[in-house]
Amino acid sequence: MAEDIYLSIVIPCKNQANRVNKTLNDIYGHSKKLNFNTEVVFVDGDSTDGSAEVAEKFKGKLQYLQILHEQDLEIGPHFTGKGAAVKCGMAFAKGRIKMFMDADSSTPFSEIDKLLPFFDKGYDIVMGSRYTKKPLPATNSTWKAFGKALREVFEVLIYGYSKSNTTIKKQGRLRQLISRGGNLTFVVLLGQSFADTRCGFKAYTSEAAKKIFDLQTLPGFGFDTEILVIAKKYNLRIIEIPVRWYDDADDTNITLGNSLKTFLEIFKIRWNKLSGKYSLAK
Repeated sequence: MAEDIYLSIVIPCKNQANRVNKTLNDIYGHSKKLNFNTEVVFVDGDSTDGSAEVAEKFKGKLQYLQILHEQDLEIGPHFTGKGAAVKCGMAFAKGRIKMFMDADSSTPFSEIDKLLPFFDKGYDIVMGSRYTKKPLPATNSTWKAFGKALREVFEVLIYGYSKSNTTIKKQGRLRQLISRGGNLTFVVLLGQSFADTRCGFKAYTSEAAKKIFDLQTLPGFGFDTEILVIAKKYNLRIIEIPVRWYDDADDTNITLGNSLKTFLEIFKIRWNKLSGKYSLAK
């Protein structure tokens, strides 16, 4: 029953069979230390490597486990991708707090212990971040965000990485440049004021999740940025929390093509915002 579940964990997955076992084992192990019920909503994006089959083996261990297949859900033939999987997972999740995390467990599930206390402080969205060393409440100061984002781009060019990056294993110069350059673009073109929009470890109150994910239109990696634009439109309280992140450059579904598509999606987000597409139904 919905009232029995405090935390729902949405896991979008596509061809991560070699990582799913560890991720779900970590969730199982840490969940036993928590004093509330947790639910896992595993959304498989038409994997061809048996990812869903690996998840199925945990039905006897995880009390609340839903396994969804993106291709079987009524979300439209062209609405597929990480964003689509997260949107579907959020709709099916029953917890009072709903989070999503990457299937490769780049951030261990145990880091949720750092995020949850901030909901008691009145925040609607608590984001894991790889680019802050202390809790960072969202600000409306675009100029301050612009200065930080620009400085990080220059740091990557000079040192090969941003000094604010807290990942255990640093990404290469090119990937960090794409990341920090993208963040700068989000600040300039969308008025974003976040240090790390793309960390795959975010949690929402159920009320916030319903409001913003119902309005989500982007099915791919750009959904993260769109969600935050919607959240800021409705003045939701947001904070970024530093989390452990282990980056494996050899294990990613993000390509240069994805990055270019995400850049183009910025203009779609701008148009959606200007045209009133993010307005709540009366």
